[in-house]
Amino acid sequence: MARVLLLYVLPLVLMIYAIVDCAVDDNIERTSVPKALWIVIIILFPYFGPLAWLAVSKIAKPRLRAAAGGPPGALPRRTPRRPGPVAPDDNPDFLRHLAEEQARRERERRRREKQDGAGDEPPGGDKG
Repeated sequence: MARVLLLYVLPLVLMIYAIVDCAVDDNIERTSVPKALWIVIIILFPYFGPLAWLAVSKIAKPRLRAAAGGPPGALPRRTPRRPGPVAPDDNPDFLRHLAEEQARRERERRRREKQDGAGDEPPGGDKG
């Protein structure tokens, strides 16, 4: 009974735990090995894979927390991505500048039309 437990059940339970732990792990940059490859290693090597994953994941967590500058129990800080415009039409400053430029051009066009219209009329108001 103990042999069955040691040879079949324990590696299976360890493998399932390691796969779930690896799949749920949100820190992708923990090692240079991608998450999908870790899962393949865990499945292909039932004894070595789960133990390697657990060793790497449990050793790397305190190092990451210490590198983040927090206490050992704290999660590592993530630097938030700067939300910024992707294209010029998403940039509010660009759109404001565009509207101002369009209004300026419209004012100049109206001013020119007034000047051109005033220059077409003969002096004294006679049209013909």
